[in-house]
Amino acid sequence: MGSVGSLVSRAICDYSDYMTTTLRDAKARLSEMVKRASHGEEVVITVHGKETAKLVAVPKRAKKRDKEKWLRELDKLREENWTGRYGKRAQEIQDEDRAERL
Repeated sequence: MGSVGSLVSRAICDYSDYMTTTLRDAKARLSEMVKRASHGEEVVITVHGKETAKLVAVPKRAKKRDKEKWLRELDKLREENWTGRYGKRAQEIQDEDRAERL
């Protein structure tokens, strides 16, 4: 397998912010293309001279949230917004609201 640098010589250079290559070259050098994409470079693949696909890096995921911290925040929100209506049927809540209006 050639180096990433050898790919540049076979790609079309149009001074854009992405690299363009043919499907044939992309198939032959897929590992190199994936490496480039993982480092932030976009690779546009052409078929019969038409841009057909783009290979890009997967967006970085947010860090995992601390479960204990999240549960504490959830408990705090529940305390702040408690209505006393959990566990009641919808009809019971509607009846209470109607009685309060009278």
